[in-house]
Amino acid sequence: MNKKTLEILLAIGSIVLFTLLLIVVHSTFGNSEGSANYEGYGYVVVLVLFVFGVSAAGLKLVDMK
Repeated sequence: MNKKTLEILLAIGSIVLFTLLLIVVHSTFGNSEGSANYEGYGYVVVLVLFVFGVSAAGLKLVDMK
């Protein structure tokens, strides 16, 4: 697989994963009133995981030829 194809697949995959994680956080913490305080923390955790994942993928892509 060449580098350009891998970049495109990683970009699409990371956006799909980010969207799925947001849906999971909203469905887990957004339904009940008592857990509404934790929904914001869940979004922050999802964003941090997304940034780390994309950064790691980018670093791996730099090493590829």
